[in-house]
Amino acid sequence: MGRFLMALFVCLVLVLGACGNSETQSAQEQAPEITEEEVEKIVLNHLTENLNKNKDEVTIKSVHNDSGKYVVKWEVDEVCEFGTIHVDAQNGEILEAEETVC
Repeated sequence: MGRFLMALFVCLVLVLGACGNSETQSAQEQAPEITEEEVEKIVLNHLTENLNKNKDEVTIKSVHNDSGKYVVKWEVDEVCEFGTIHVDAQNGEILEAEETVC
């Protein structure tokens, strides 16, 4: 009976310890390392250099942080183009880009 209680106690400590670590890690992962202004610059750079958009015609509609990544919505009103770009909030890497042309 003593061994059973000791094993149960050890398992309980391991489970509670693991839960505490995961909460700390997820909070750290969600804290952005880059600012919204930096994300806007990254997106504008991607749109102008990789997709040949005119910087003066691109409008950033919104930027918000969603679970460790920034979601940026943009449009080029003159030619009816718009899209969404997902940027890693830790390192600024572009994770996904979607574009629609009317």
